[in-house]
Parts: sequence; structure tokens; C-alpha cells
Amino acid sequence: MRSIELDIEILSRQILEDIPSASGIIKFKDGFYVIGDDSPYLFHLDRNFDLLSKTPIFSTEKLQGTRIPKINKPDFEAIEMISATEILVFGSGSKSPERDACVWIEIGKETTYQEYDVSFFYDHIRQMDIMQGYELDIEALAVVGDLLHLFNRGRNIIFSFSLQDFLAYCKTKAPFPIPKAHLFSLPKIKGLQAGFSGATSFQDQPYLIFTASVEDSPNAYDDGDILGSFMGVIKIKNGQLDNDYLIRQIPNPGSPLKVESVIIDKVISDAETELVLVTDNDGSPSEILRLRMTLCE
Repeated sequence: MRSIELDIEILSRQILEDIPSASGIIKFKDGFYVIGDDSPYLFHLDRNFDLLSKTPIFSTEKLQGTRIPKINKPDFEAIEMISATEILVFGSGSKSPERDACVWIEIGKETTYQEYDVSFFYDHIRQMDIMQGYELDIEALAVVGDLLHLFNRGRNIIFSFSLQDFLAYCKTKAPFPIPKAHLFSLPKIKGLQAGFSGATSFQDQPYLIFTASVEDSPNAYDDGDILGSFMGVIKIKNGQLDNDYLIRQIPNPGSPLKVESVIIDKVISDAETELVLVTDNDGSPSEILRLRMTLCE
């Protein structure tokens, strides 16, 4: 991938009304679904990003106004379609057991969901040698075939395992799948390394797209000053993640962006793709952006 360059251009940017702390986005037919890290709802947007509906996917018992307090929130950070009608959402695991949640959602005439406690699975990851001295902070997922890739922030590790084995663990209490770990080193801003924040996969090309952001925070629990974000591409070779990747800092249109998630909106050509990203501005309104990504020989 060294002979290929990555170019990105922001096409549009707007406030996401009525969606607190946007943390994940997926595309569904002609619209989008968005989650927030302190919200119990799945938000359905049309193509113009106008809110169509919101559906609870978590208990609203501790909801205060539009948000669940930080100490109680499930911290939903990762979302992806796993079939034409099914969605998986993961809590970050940065506080146990409150954030050790996974939600399976099915979209139909009525949206149904089932919440699962994945504490034992998360505890296994926490106890892996590669995680010693680091905090669990799951921020994104991407699915390629039967492989589910979970992206950890803080120590930038992608954990890969069988999607079907994981669903069996959730639904039937079968043994959880043992993940493989792949460590990445990402660029820095002001001496602070970027951390994974979002991801998705191409349907027909062997790449994962990811976002990473830089926040001056002492740990996975507390927020800090937002310094900026990156977008990158990881190649998949023979079903395995490549060690090499492309990355480029996302332009800051005014103030630094804390990009939380990315999804493919439109594949224009083999080289050019239009993406949609969401940001969580830690107390300020969330934003949604359209962006063009070009891979240049």
C-alpha cells in the first residue's frame, strides 16, 4: 500500500439536532441509524439527516432529560450491520459491568432488540497479555465475512473473532470465541497518539476504513480537550489484517473534530468513495459530515 496515497475532502457539515453524544452510524436502505454513547435510543435519519424516529434499545429507567448519567450509561460506541436487517451495538467496556453490554437489533415492520451481558468475554480481553497495563475501550466494529473486528482505543488493538461463534455465545451461552489481537501504532498530535474511534468495511474490496481521534484525556473514562481526528485504510490480505495502512488527518473546519464513526454512503469508482461521519463534541452539539475519500496511485 506504500505506492497508494489517501486524499480526503469534507463536502458538507451540519449539526445533528436532537441526538446527544453521537458515537456510531450505519447506513440502512436510503437512510441512516445513529447511536449516542449516553442515549438509550436508536435514531433513524433520512438521507438529509432529518430525524424520522427513535426506538429504545436499552432501559430508559435512568434517563435524565435526553441523557443517561455518565456513571450509569452503557457507553454505546460501536455499531455495524451484520446482515440485511440485523445490527450489533457494543458498549465500550471502559466501566464494568455498566458498559459490558452488547445489543442485537433486528429492523423490520417493528424494530426488536435483545441486550446481552458480555462481561465474561470482555474480562477475557482485559486479561490478555497484550492488554496488561491498558484499559479496555471498545470504540468500533467492522464485519468481513464471518470475522468480526472490534477496535480498542487507548492501546490501538483490533480483536478479530468469529461472528457466528460470538452470536452463539450471546444467544445460547456457548463458549465465547477467543479473539486474535492485532496491534497498531497511530500518528500523534501534540505528542498524543490517536486512538481508534470508528470503522467499517467495503462490501466488495479488501479494505477496512477506520477513524481515529486525539483527545487530551488521562484515561478511558474521562473526556479531555479535542485535538483532531484521522481517517485511515487497512488492507486485508488472505483474510488477515495487513500490518501496513494509509492514514491522513481530517481537515479541521474551524475547530478540531472528534470523529466517532464512519460509514460508506456511495462508491463512486474503484478509487473514490463518499463517506458519512459523526462527531461527539463532548457537551456541544453532535455533527454529521459528508466526506470524499480518494485512493490515488
